[in-house]
This record gives sequence, structure tokens and C-alpha cells, in this order.
Amino acid sequence: MVKLVATDLDGTLLGDDKAVPEDVFPLIRALADKGVLFVPASGRSPYTLRENFRPVADMIDYVCDNGAVAIASGKTVLSRPVPRETVRDVLEFCKGEEVHVLLCGSRTTYLAPVEGTKYEPHVKPYYFRRVAFDELAEIEDDINKIAICDMRGPRNGSYERLVKMLDGKAAATVSGDIWMDVMQNGVDKGEALRAIQNRYGIGSAETVVFGDYYNDISMLARADYAYVMKNANPDMFDFGNRIAESNNDGGVIKVLRSIADGTFAE
Repeated sequence: MVKLVATDLDGTLLGDDKAVPEDVFPLIRALADKGVLFVPASGRSPYTLRENFRPVADMIDYVCDNGAVAIASGKTVLSRPVPRETVRDVLEFCKGEEVHVLLCGSRTTYLAPVEGTKYEPHVKPYYFRRVAFDELAEIEDDINKIAICDMRGPRNGSYERLVKMLDGKAAATVSGDIWMDVMQNGVDKGEALRAIQNRYGIGSAETVVFGDYYNDISMLARADYAYVMKNANPDMFDFGNRIAESNNDGGVIKVLRSIADGTFAE
């Protein structure tokens, strides 16, 4: 019996328009009536996810900042911020790269001014709450994740240089076509989902997960029903055991509806 559904957002639940589908809110309520938890699992920060899911914000749990934070029943059950020394090193690294860096804190997102820059349309949909900063010393907040926007594409070189600079002190991952993230070692969506599963005593046999990108792999491994989106890169299909229709065709919504109406094939 399914007791928990976790889904990535961009490229998975969300279509290419980046909007949360309105159909998901009544489905989340229907799942809750059946005792099924719904967990958005994203690189987005807690305050952004609550805004994205405002109509049901108090009914659901969250995996935030690519797994640095997990929230269950309104309480933080996992928090693993990036060490301050590592944050300083990454900021120094970014000065030598053609990138825009965002520090995702527990209270807000800290970044250099983005309005009017080429980065603005790529930052605004994900980070509603933003504060400009000049020096790390100004920030009295845990930094859960460092997000780096590279319009050239991280795999064109900046990702390899970042990994070399970190030298094992923290983990870097490519989280999108123009995004890479830095987090504390051992942080990933799978460990955050595990914290939520443990909070309720839910096992992999009772869990459904949807994902489309490499930062979803650890989360897919936490579910017996591991859906990779049809629009994912071909090498992702080895990490799931089911395929959902593409994000633009409502693949996640269709499976959620089958769980809600009792027609889900276990």
C-alpha cells in the first residue's frame, strides 16, 4: 500500500512553463484523505516551496535545497548546512568564473543584485525571497546550499574546476542545464527522504518517487516504485523501474490520480 509520494519539480511535476499544475492541489487533498503523504523534493528553499504549494502548504512535507533540509509535520527533521569556510572558498572561486552565485539560507536567499541581468529570468522563478549581500560576514544565517548559475553550462568546464577546488571538502552536483549546487558532503535528496520516511515509519515498499535528473538518483533508490520521466536523459532510465509520461503530458498527475482513485498498479 502506498503511503508516501515524493516528486521532483522541474522537468518532473512541472511542465516547461515552470508552473505548479492546479490539478495537483485537489489530488494532494485526496491523497491525504487516503493517508498518503505528499512530498515535493527540490533544489528550491523551504520558503519558496511553501509559496509554490500555498493552497496545501500545511498539509505536506518537504525535501528542500536538494536534500540539505527535510521538513515533516511542520518540523525540521534534517538540517545540514554548508560549513562557513567552504562558503567563503566557493565565493572566492566564483569571482574568477562567469557565473552568478546564490546562497540559500534558512531565512532567505542571498545574492548579488540580479535585476536587469541575464540571470534574472533564471533566478526569479525559484527564489522569491532575496536579499543582496556584499560580504559573507553580513549574513547571520545557515547556508543550506550554494546555487551557481552558469549560462555556458556547468559541463563546459566550470563544474570540473569547482570539484577540483573543493578537493573533497564539500559535494558539488550538476542540478540542471545551467545550474550546479554545492552542499555538505553526504547531502542528497535520498537522505532527506529517508529522514521523512523514518519519521513516520514508512518503508521503500510504501513509497513512490518521480524524478528526471541526476540529483534525483538517490531519491529514486528510496522507493520500490521509482518513476523516471519519459523526458529524462536516456541514461537516467537505469535508475528507475517505471516510466511516467513526460512532464508536459502530466505524467506525475496521471499516476497521482491512479493512487487517489485506487487504480494504481502495485
